[in-house]
Amino acid sequence: MSMNMTMPAPHFEVDRPVPASSPKLITAPLQARTRYLCITHSDRPASLDKCDLNYLEMRYSRADRLPPIILFEDLAPSTAHSPFHGEITIHRIDPEDCSHQLTARLRPEGYKPQHATWYEGRLWVLGVERLEIYDEQLNSIRRIDDPWLAGGHTIIPDGRGHMLASCSASDSVLVISAESMEVVAAHRIPESLYGRNYPLTREHSVVDHYITNDLQIGHVNCASPWRGGILVSSLIPGAIGWFDPDGEYTELLRGFVGLHGVRVAADDGLLHFCDSCNGMLIFAEPTEQGLAIRKRVAIASLWLHDAVQIEGSIYALAPFDQNRVLFMDVSERSILGSIDCASYGGAQFLAY
Repeated sequence: MSMNMTMPAPHFEVDRPVPASSPKLITAPLQARTRYLCITHSDRPASLDKCDLNYLEMRYSRADRLPPIILFEDLAPSTAHSPFHGEITIHRIDPEDCSHQLTARLRPEGYKPQHATWYEGRLWVLGVERLEIYDEQLNSIRRIDDPWLAGGHTIIPDGRGHMLASCSASDSVLVISAESMEVVAAHRIPESLYGRNYPLTREHSVVDHYITNDLQIGHVNCASPWRGGILVSSLIPGAIGWFDPDGEYTELLRGFVGLHGVRVAADDGLLHFCDSCNGMLIFAEPTEQGLAIRKRVAIASLWLHDAVQIEGSIYALAPFDQNRVLFMDVSERSILGSIDCASYGGAQFLAY
């Protein structure tokens, strides 16, 4: 197959959301020291066949995929590949019984939100090619742009005054100061492990020259803090890796088709991630050899996009094909409740 042709990214047929009458709605004041469940919802139309395990295995194992024959300068801008939009809903959650209350909703104008995190009295919204910061009234107070900020996926605090932004188009993690709101570091997963596409420097703009999924080396989709460094999950090799405090990368695990959302549980220190194609939440323990799987929790989903810990064994799950967010006790493997997302669009990424 010619590398001038690229396949569409995995997506689903879901009910199209009903836009809010105004770009934002606040039912109760957002409070700085309150934890909220933030859900991003996608307008993107979809088809389940593009998320099939065998389809993705074939798609990314093609011998002619890398290196690309398209010159970097000939790549179209990010805006040519992201015509869709979406919405953010913010919910108060009672961890005791998983009851929930819609506190606010925001439909950003001019870009598609990928992930939203409420942190230190600000809503950090990572879009496809920008990072927007909002105050407690959901007024935009700052926009952050960067040459490598394209294909944005998740924005997660590292607990040490920084925000970690995962960017699939540049296969990188951007480290952003929560105080100055400036990019202070950038780490790209190594071509020596994942193949070669473009020898990017920090002067190369993947916003202006977007590297599409099939030309990416890993499709980095989550970055979260661990052991003073950064955990990274990548979809194409189904890999989890770690940038140590000095920025050196070590691969810990690979081989999960459609892997998303690596994070660390607050109570037992296990790493957890989504085996999206198989609809499983997987828990892994660090070993001298890397990671060892300790538990698999099956979800009735054709595409489990994300999962976050609420408290203890209670997790919020985003099975995109179900058009709702589930609350599950993973110890009992029982569903405790759900949030219907039909009015907003398919649930994409979560933060709590």
